[in-house]
Amino acid sequence: MTIHAPARLGLIGGECTGKSALAQALAEGLPACKVSEALRDVVERTGRAPSRVEQRDLMIEQQAREDAAAGTCLRSTLVADPAPLMTAVYSLLYFDDDSLVAEALELARGYALLAWCDVDVPWQPDGPQRDGPDHRDRAHAIIADLVRTQLAPRGIAVVRASGPLPVRVEAVRRAWQPRGHLGPT
Repeated sequence: MTIHAPARLGLIGGECTGKSALAQALAEGLPACKVSEALRDVVERTGRAPSRVEQRDLMIEQQAREDAAAGTCLRSTLVADPAPLMTAVYSLLYFDDDSLVAEALELARGYALLAWCDVDVPWQPDGPQRDGPDHRDRAHAIIADLVRTQLAPRGIAVVRASGPLPVRVEAVRRAWQPRGHLGPT
């Protein structure tokens, strides 16, 4: 029996933009395999945000989690919460370091679709996981610039996920349908 690699759907967006809720809804509704966030696990384990020198390892860990899940996922879709591109965004945001961008853009080519979660949900604190709505807005601006100047010119598909969760799920499903990856379940 041949196992086909699932199509990858990556989530991008700043902190508290609904990525995890969207990932869970997509995993349940499509159905899909879901890959959890390496950054969240590091912060929970260490009680602090990763340093500048830890960023590349974190991005590689996120990608390794996806690759491992893709090897065992028996569904046609794999949802990455988030795509490794977010590590590059956070490196730009916190350290003004663009050294991960080229590698993250190359990894982004592996996604059938990136779902960009909008900032139209209320910001909520989450211990050391979140730094505030201003950081979320700055991450959003960095992503907007990357979408316009890097992702779109490379033909990397991005759909904006805005509004209440059911509307976000439907926007992602509509964007995915033409690619033939998702259909009624």
